[in-house]
Amino acid sequence: MSTPTALPLDLAAARRWALAARAGLADARAKIDALNVFPVPDGDTGTNMFLTFDGALDVLRGHHDVAGADISLTQGLALLARGMLLSARGNSGVILSQLARGLHEAAAAVDATADDLGADLLAEAFTRADQLAWAGVSSPVEGTILSVSRAAAAAAREAAADQEATPADVSAAALEAARRALEHTPTQLPALARAGVVDAGGAGLVIVLEALLRVLTDGRVEADAGSSPWFRGGAVLPPVECGDDGEGAYEVMFLLSASDEASVGHLRAHLEQVGNSVLVVGGPEEWRVHVHLDEPQVAVEAGAMAGHVHQVTIETLVRTGGMPHAPALHPRAAVGVVACAGGDGLVRLFEQSGATVVRSAAGARASTGQLLNAIWAVGAEAAVVLPNDDDVLMAAEAAAAAAREDGLVVEVVPSRAAVQGLAALAVLDPAADLFSARAAMAEAAGATLHAELTVASRDAQTGAGPCRAGQSLGLLDGQIVVIDDDPRRAATRLLARLVTDQTELLTVVAGADVGPDERTGMEHVVGALERAHPEIEVAWVDGGQPGYPWLLGAE
Repeated sequence: MSTPTALPLDLAAARRWALAARAGLADARAKIDALNVFPVPDGDTGTNMFLTFDGALDVLRGHHDVAGADISLTQGLALLARGMLLSARGNSGVILSQLARGLHEAAAAVDATADDLGADLLAEAFTRADQLAWAGVSSPVEGTILSVSRAAAAAAREAAADQEATPADVSAAALEAARRALEHTPTQLPALARAGVVDAGGAGLVIVLEALLRVLTDGRVEADAGSSPWFRGGAVLPPVECGDDGEGAYEVMFLLSASDEASVGHLRAHLEQVGNSVLVVGGPEEWRVHVHLDEPQVAVEAGAMAGHVHQVTIETLVRTGGMPHAPALHPRAAVGVVACAGGDGLVRLFEQSGATVVRSAAGARASTGQLLNAIWAVGAEAAVVLPNDDDVLMAAEAAAAAAREDGLVVEVVPSRAAVQGLAALAVLDPAADLFSARAAMAEAAGATLHAELTVASRDAQTGAGPCRAGQSLGLLDGQIVVIDDDPRRAATRLLARLVTDQTELLTVVAGADVGPDERTGMEHVVGALERAHPEIEVAWVDGGQPGYPWLLGAE
């Protein structure tokens, strides 16, 4: 083996890996974001992967504040996996979180008391992580981060077959294979070849693997900037028995740094569901949080998903033998809704329709933990999640799975655009059972065609031909189908493809950057469409969403 003298993969190394990966992704996030197959202003893969690691480290710090004692490697990996899952943003972040989960499951399955992972266990971790990643995608595609993951896992297993192999040898083999697979992605996906880029998620995974190898070789192996012409670039608390006074076994207090009052509101509602004596006061950026509950780490995790948790204190409650203090009972709806939205207008519209809203937009997409907090905040017997974004769908599924593990009843309606979410919410009968509600909402979302008008952010080759920066682009069902120099003509051409003789309702959602002239232009275009199709009803919405001046939906 050519790898320098290797260090063990123990808990300290795992922590350094998380820090090194976050640092590497912080440096490269803008470059990864730029590896967007479409020349539209919503590429945020690098940002999502960075925030996944950044949030995971916040969760780890919070757990350390809870207990602070020494923990085993398996316990530490469990915390890292949990933190990455809760912090995962975008599909790439969810897939990335499987790497930590694979590490934990491999360690726990063989020897939960081991101080470090050997070469064979690290290879098994790569394999398990790859299996989990592929299983988590409903329609896996070659030429994505999944291909890079599979190549890394296969190389790791081959390297581990050598009896003298070290974890660094396995890591080096996985990294080399991942780099080769990344360079190969444009030959697997025509969209990548047209854009002249490699897969963004795969590029982020390579950086994470580079960080692991540097940690295992004490920094003596540097990132190989010349390897690709495409891209350079706490303790686990034991379960406690519930206190018999109904108040909780522990008093948890901490400071929360958070500027999003909606997230703070979701945290308050979540804590009210799982604890008692809840107090969340302060603002607009610093909050004091207090709660009584049986498992302190639950409060810390929830706080970390709302902002930065610090100055955590835990006290065991003194039993007085008095009367139990049961939480007040409130009527609960049969089905509640969690919806993602970007833009003040869309947030208000979803809230007015009864949804608990999680703000989510390119560059700041909802994390698994934020969605989980919102699910707890719904306060209904069951919940339906509307991701309203294809790149939030996996995070929504992960949040729903985590909620089910906590005993909640949750389903996801795979809405891929805000207009689909609005259509789904319009048919919700809050008194219906979950199965019926989800079926009706999924049918409404699936029957809604969605389109977007935006402006090209750079020169590029697209499925509709070449485009130049500044040209108007029309997307239908996520694919660029219209390129035009004139915004009005682009809107006319896109609507001609979106609207048919069977269309009954056209929803037009104006974005944050739409001015009076742009609005007048769209009104003229839609007016001509109404004259050609007098039976169509048109609904205008001031959505305020970033990135896309116009969102369109046809039902």
